[in-house]
Amino acid sequence: MPNTRGVTIVLAALVAAAAFPSAARAECSLENVASPQEIAGGWTIHEDLRIVKQVDSAPYEQGGAGNWFVDRETTTLPICSVFDDLGGYSLRSYMLQPVVTRSQVKICEATADGGSVRFVPADAKPRPADTAYEVYSPYNRPYAGSCPPPPPARGPAPESR
Repeated sequence: MPNTRGVTIVLAALVAAAAFPSAARAECSLENVASPQEIAGGWTIHEDLRIVKQVDSAPYEQGGAGNWFVDRETTTLPICSVFDDLGGYSLRSYMLQPVVTRSQVKICEATADGGSVRFVPADAKPRPADTAYEVYSPYNRPYAGSCPPPPPARGPAPESR
């Protein structure tokens, strides 16, 4: 009987990890790299979630004419930065496994006349004026294309013989 109970617990954990991937994701932990004495002495840890890749699907219309969306896949890399009691960066810092999330992003919104205009989310950030090159995070920016989006490009036509 105890063996069945253990299998049930492991199975429940696997189901929870599949159903709630963000809840199952490991988090930065100071206990992994510092002793209790170092932690008591003032060691700290900071988790930085870096977006390392972002891919959008082809635009598609949904919810009525003029409402356009893309499916976005974002890969985030959790970086765990450890600092000693004096505030110095520690070489004990580490990274966790990348986390991939998928979301639907609205890019164009329908207008009353049947057309569409760019949709700008409330949390969108404009490009800094003093940034000549793309050294800022290009993510979470408003859609810059035309509305409605152009149809997807087709490959070259097959040659006829």
